[in-house]
Amino acid sequence: MKDTQKMYFTDTEVGNYYSVSRFTIRRWVREGKFPRGKKLSSGSTRWLRTDLQKFDQEVLRLNEEVPMRES
Repeated sequence: MKDTQKMYFTDTEVGNYYSVSRFTIRRWVREGKFPRGKKLSSGSTRWLRTDLQKFDQEVLRLNEEVPMRES
């Protein structure tokens, strides 16, 4: 994330970070592939920086466990 002091991020900001649309972030959440944000109101959801960092670490860990295919 560009602003390391910021605590909460919008779906658009999260999408920009992962180079996907905000709609992809929402779909990943529905499919259980991405952490749920914190609902602030009926039309407002934010993701905690710490939740995104945990997600990134989990993805890295899973990628390290996948054996490399020989060419």
